[in-house]
Formats: sequence, structure tokens, C-alpha cells
Amino acid sequence: MADRELITVVEGPKGKAEVYEVSDDSSSTSATSGVMSSSYEVVMGSTTETVMTLGEASIVAHELSGADN
Repeated sequence: MADRELITVVEGPKGKAEVYEVSDDSSSTSATSGVMSSSYEVVMGSTTETVMTLGEASIVAHELSGADN
């Protein structure tokens, strides 16, 4: 089961984009025993984008919210 934790909220002229870390401990194998995989979700209204790194999530959140303008 995936755990989801709010990391940050980016506010801009288009609204608020929430960045979540999603950890999935069910994807571990014998080679990665005890290692959890993580991805990041950026949520703004009905839009959800999933990316693999926090840096990508930050960029997406700024673009969606308009905070980079």
C-alpha cells in the first residue's frame, strides 16, 4: 500500500499546487529488501502529475501554479 505525505504547497497566480511524496513499500524485491521506492505527485485541482524526483515535482508545481512567472 502506498503512503502519501504532503511535502510542500506552491502558491501562484493560478492557484495552489500541492507536492506529495508517495512511498510504496510493496515494490521491494529480494535484491532491494528494506528499500522503499518513492515518487512524487503534484496536485492542483483535478490535475495530478506523477514524477520520479522532488526536483521535477517542484518544477511542475511552479509551472501549474504560475509561480515561475
